[in-house]
Amino acid sequence: METNRIDLLEYRGVKSTMFTGRPQGEQVRKKLNFDSVDNSSKKIILEIPTGTTSFNPSFFLGLLFDSISNLGIEEFKQKYEFDLSNVDSEFKTIINDDIEDGMRHAKNSINPNFGLESFFND
Repeated sequence: METNRIDLLEYRGVKSTMFTGRPQGEQVRKKLNFDSVDNSSKKIILEIPTGTTSFNPSFFLGLLFDSISNLGIEEFKQKYEFDLSNVDSEFKTIINDDIEDGMRHAKNSINPNFGLESFFND
């Protein structure tokens, strides 16, 4: 599988340390043409740049919700990967948590679970 690396620095915003806002994530998605990428055989590695302090779930969802919805969670995880190797160590946990929150929100939107199922299903 061919791999493309995408440095997200130019999409972070001038003098910003955060990726935030669903509309901003949607704009980046359009610029990167992820609708076509989703249908390709390419693996995508999203590089979180040095100096990043947050990758808010809102931005994550704007950027990747349609991919998760179209591909399914498992195929999405095989196709898209996050590279945090350039992130300052003190922020890696925060950014990983942000990404996990975005995934959880996406999963809940795709397959709503209000918690009651666990009481009725074994």
